[in-house]
Amino acid sequence: MFGLAILLASCDPARRIQQGDYLLSQNRIIYPNLVNKKTLAGKLTALPGEQLAILALPPEIAANQLMTYIKQKPNTKILGIIPLHLLVYNLVDPEKVKENKLLKDKKIDAKNKKIDAENIIRQQQDKKLKKHKSYRRTFGEWLMSVGEPPVILDSMLIRNSVKQLTLLLHNKGYFECKITDSVRVKGRKAEVLYFVRPGKPHKIDSLKYDIEDPQLVPYIYADSANCLINSGDNYNTDNFQKERERITRVLNDEGFYAFSKSYVHYEIDSGINGHLMNVTIGIKKYKYVDSVYADSEKEASHPRFHIHSIYVQMQYNPATTNIYEAKDTIWVDSTAFIYPAGQLRFHPKRILAKIFFRKGDLYRVSNVEYTYTGLSELKVFRYVNIKFERLSPRSNQLNCYIQLMPATKQSIGLEGVGNNTGGELGVQGDLAYQNNSVFKGAELLQVRFKYGLQAQTLLTSQSESQGSNVSKSLLLNTIDVGPEISLSVPRAFFPFFIIPMRPRANPQTSLKFNFDFQQRPDYTREIATIGYHFDWNLTDKVHVTLKVPEMNFVYAVNSSDFESELVKLNNFFLLNSFTTHTITDVGGSIIYNGQSETKLQHSFNYIRLDGEISGLFTHLADQGLGKPDKLFGNPYSHYVLGQVDWRHYFILSKDDKIVVRGLVGAGTPIIDNTEEELPFDKSFWAGGSNDIRAWAARNLGPGGYSQSYIVDQVGDIKLEANLEYRVSLIKLLGLGFFIDAGNIWLLNNNPSVPNGNFMLTGPNNFVNQFAVGYGIGLRFDFTYFVFRLDFADPMIDPSQPAGQRFVLPRIHIVDRAELNLGIGYPF
Repeated sequence: MFGLAILLASCDPARRIQQGDYLLSQNRIIYPNLVNKKTLAGKLTALPGEQLAILALPPEIAANQLMTYIKQKPNTKILGIIPLHLLVYNLVDPEKVKENKLLKDKKIDAKNKKIDAENIIRQQQDKKLKKHKSYRRTFGEWLMSVGEPPVILDSMLIRNSVKQLTLLLHNKGYFECKITDSVRVKGRKAEVLYFVRPGKPHKIDSLKYDIEDPQLVPYIYADSANCLINSGDNYNTDNFQKERERITRVLNDEGFYAFSKSYVHYEIDSGINGHLMNVTIGIKKYKYVDSVYADSEKEASHPRFHIHSIYVQMQYNPATTNIYEAKDTIWVDSTAFIYPAGQLRFHPKRILAKIFFRKGDLYRVSNVEYTYTGLSELKVFRYVNIKFERLSPRSNQLNCYIQLMPATKQSIGLEGVGNNTGGELGVQGDLAYQNNSVFKGAELLQVRFKYGLQAQTLLTSQSESQGSNVSKSLLLNTIDVGPEISLSVPRAFFPFFIIPMRPRANPQTSLKFNFDFQQRPDYTREIATIGYHFDWNLTDKVHVTLKVPEMNFVYAVNSSDFESELVKLNNFFLLNSFTTHTITDVGGSIIYNGQSETKLQHSFNYIRLDGEISGLFTHLADQGLGKPDKLFGNPYSHYVLGQVDWRHYFILSKDDKIVVRGLVGAGTPIIDNTEEELPFDKSFWAGGSNDIRAWAARNLGPGGYSQSYIVDQVGDIKLEANLEYRVSLIKLLGLGFFIDAGNIWLLNNNPSVPNGNFMLTGPNNFVNQFAVGYGIGLRFDFTYFVFRLDFADPMIDPSQPAGQRFVLPRIHIVDRAELNLGIGYPF
């Protein structure tokens, strides 16, 4: 892939540009008033960000903001230097592509004419007609479609860009700005320079209101602290428009359904000083058409509206008819549920719980938005629409129509998966069933049954083969089978209904049950998991999940040889994993997602906090009753752990972004001092397709430990950092360049895991034990999901002796490289 990029980069991107035309290579924004003549004469360039900061250039007219208003952009470049889309387009000759297309179409035309003649005979003979040949794209056409044609310098677009930039600065209050352009040509390429002289901005000196309707005064003044136009601010047309919309929303939320932003106007007086403005926000009276004289308008106070009736139209299908045929009606809490003949699929009370207004209520636009969001979040409707109609042209009463089109109630799916874990192959088949309203209350029932076969190296066989490098793994010797059942209900059950929540909290209570039966010649394990979870939206960007409680029951039966090997290893993790035990924990997570669904962002954060505690409350109860620490006759674990996962997304353009990730996790046993580590199932591990990709899953660490056996490697502490650059190449295909770093460690020294404990000082401190890997990956974006193929290689290997850990110059790629398959982005 790197070789292909270098080969393409060596091509001349302007080689197909006709004589007299120029390839647009770059746009630049230059502020001549802010640089000295020597800088201008030496090299025309945009000012560095540091100089702009020193000169306090307002961010609204900074170069990165102005660039978005330039009409003609150069061809897309990956890594900021390689115009890969253009180079792909240039791989073919457009004229030859047209000729090949014509020849191919002529052949298809001839074949279709022959088919037409044969079909006439076949029709007479009452035979099945032949299908016509389809017109398909040639390979050259496909290359041109996935590539990007050269952007030819257009003087008209340059002039339009100057006009657009001038208009932008006028809207920002820079009425005396001057913008000129210049073109620099080098060979067949050209760059366009836009010289921006912003001048002195106009500012708001004073602000007052002129409200014709006295009844609006208290509502407007009560929210005036949120006014977007303030004394001392630069004049900004966008703020004036947003303030008009803000006032409209405030009044819409106080029952003024008919109030629109057209009633808000501005009067601006700049006569006192050339750069100071006095602003008056004017609000007009309500206008309506006279019932007697239709060609005249009258003015009156703005009416406040109330809800007269609410009609919920179930099984509504906007695609089939605009006239809803109502057959049956049920009234619940003065709300009519109308549906065609037949059984009602949902309990009306469950739908009513998501409707945040009732008959007789004052109209509030926020309650309408809460209702729309609540009904959509039920995820049982394909179509949700809310509309209002006045009872009569002069009435201040509204009828509300809520139109709902249900989604498919039940579905069954069959999935097959093949996997490769450290060179050991496996297959798994899943049968999944889903019902999105099993009790007619928008409950989501999911049932999945899995059956998997895996080839795994036996611990006893690996021990016998030490020194001979011979693995005695058996083909498909491991069976993994069991059901997974989950029921999610869109409301709060005990004890969660005591939590105060906002209207758009979208509470979900879920009960989960998993049973996993694992069998291979070494051992047999049965793992049952029961979870009672509750999650809700604390704010629009913060989601909270509680699990109170989650219980894991593990029943293990080991072969005598396997038991002997576990004792020889003296590894607490494995001893604990393959014994009968119970884990009871309570915990939760808080997720902050700064991404906006409607606003174009240049960057945003994602933060997830996880924590749980196990065994403490059960232990205190047992201590109070004087009983041993056992649950259903089995010992249970005592521990506490937490993890922080932070990600920052830099959106460079629609085609490329940079993602930075940092993760810190730690856990420790509590109460029982005889335990040295966390339970195996709750411990941290490293490696794999969503982690440090240069190592296989659970094959890294702890610390500088160099494994002697092929076993899962886990620890009590985890530190990880990732950097990934993602770029879209052509349709459906993208690239990812990444560096991963991190490791896991033990809190306490374990003789069976040398150099595995976390140390702050000394030659084996945790900094010297960071593993580092790098790689490149392919991303196949099919809109609904992303299929990922990552190729990674180690750069720093902490398991190597000190002084030899930088393995990049010495490793053999075939021996150490990891190939990771994944669905979705790694983070």
